[in-house]
Amino acid sequence: MATIRERIMGRDIDLNIDNIDELSFNRVVNFVNERWMEVKSENVNVPDTQKIASLAAVKIAAELLKLKDSQENISNNYEKKIKEIIRQLDETDYQN
Repeated sequence: MATIRERIMGRDIDLNIDNIDELSFNRVVNFVNERWMEVKSENVNVPDTQKIASLAAVKIAAELLKLKDSQENISNNYEKKIKEIIRQLDETDYQN
């Protein structure tokens, strides 16, 4: 098991990185830390780092869910278009 120590949200954390390449892992760490810093700067009067971390996690989850919903809508639209094309092809084939 490959483990790496990274500084995430101001704390050194040992993480298992068996299922992710190093470049992707670094991108994830940078993304999390960027969101944490954003939330921290938006909440300068909140000294509790655990609360800041929780708010950052919620912000990241909200972004993820928004992207998932968008992807689902795109997939549904493509599926509808494909079904319509198949229906039109079937009708054309039936008429011949």
